Amino acid sequence: MVSEAPCAQKTALTAADRERITAAVRAAESRTAGEIVVVIETEPCEERDVTIALVIAGFLAILSAAPLSLLHLPLEHLVIGQAAVFAALAVLAVSPRVRSALQLDRLPASAARRAAERAFSELGLGRTKERTGVLIHVALADRHVEVIADQGVHSAVAPETWRETVMAVVAAAKQGRLADGIVAAVERCGDALADVLPPQPGLGDELPNEPVTR
Repeated sequence: MVSEAPCAQKTALTAADRERITAAVRAAESRTAGEIVVVIETEPCEERDVTIALVIAGFLAILSAAPLSLLHLPLEHLVIGQAAVFAALAVLAVSPRVRSALQLDRLPASAARRAAERAFSELGLGRTKERTGVLIHVALADRHVEVIADQGVHSAVAPETWRETVMAVVAAAKQGRLADGIVAAVERCGDALADVLPPQPGLGDELPNEPVTR
């Protein structure tokens, strides 16, 4: 389950902010078997998507050697052909106009959404014992907030809970109080999780409490 909204603040967290968020996560998780992870993306998510697309273009250009070799071209022509393949794919990867025309580009929020989904997977939120992970993902450069709840949570918690969690971050960020918003969001998640997933022996505290900066 995903809930999202634009976020205004673009500044990173201070050490004191990080300590406050860590304490809030620890306190929230003491009341539930759920897992809460906060991720702060400091680089533009769209640029990261373009970088990934360029890497893929490079691999495809390398793989194009096999079909091109069927034409029995001289080596130098084969290399030129691979370069042409990479150039064409690179244009698709970096040109917003071409990506849009071919429906390869999505709304700006989509890059942040994909970054949140990657963070959810890479940080192991989908691998907790009872699938009780909740990610609060803040993309600073993209001004975007996402909350992703794993299947052991989202079916038990009302959808408006996640919207309220997002808006807690957004409202505070618009006033330049991003850390306050994240702490409020963590507390809101903790309240919701405590109602449906009370503490259980052997469950919880599988993931770091400190906010992850990427």
